Amino acid sequence: MKAKAIVNCHNVLRAIGQGLETLEVIAFDLQVSDNHYVVSGAARKLKTAHASKPSHKKSFLNLILNGTKKRTAKTAGLQPFHFTGLRFTPKDIDLLERKGQLLQTNFESSASNPHSLSQILRTVGAYLDLHECHLLKISWRDGLLTLWYLNKHGVESKDILSRLALHDQWLRQHKQRKPMQLLKRTGND
Repeated sequence: MKAKAIVNCHNVLRAIGQGLETLEVIAFDLQVSDNHYVVSGAARKLKTAHASKPSHKKSFLNLILNGTKKRTAKTAGLQPFHFTGLRFTPKDIDLLERKGQLLQTNFESSASNPHSLSQILRTVGAYLDLHECHLLKISWRDGLLTLWYLNKHGVESKDILSRLALHDQWLRQHKQRKPMQLLKRTGND
């Protein structure tokens, strides 16, 4: 049975990427299961200079959403930690998208970083949307992204993409965006 493709895979994957960036994920596997996205991987664990207060809400998603607030500028050291079964539900993704939109309006003048995890996943999502494909799994290790998907004919495919290939795809997509309109001159000085 052919699975229905998600209309805005680029938005969904970008939101997940923003959540994973908060954890400073260095490697991960993402699988789609019943409209949920399940992630396992490795992240940098920050040792902050002072301990944070225990939270009544101890969800992993809460850590993602509020992780940037608890960090200090100086870290005592980095140790990777491994996590499994981090589940992004449609409600979680909507929450991450809204948070991302707020951040985007705050930093609207700054250019997007094509090498950030959120932009890499957005690029992959846009590729899937363009070709009407359904995401099955993504793996990110050492700068290589492996992508498993069902194409529009229901055939499973696998692509391995380097950072360079992802950057080139990001540039093509970025150039297709609507250019900003020029300001109208009101006079000469």
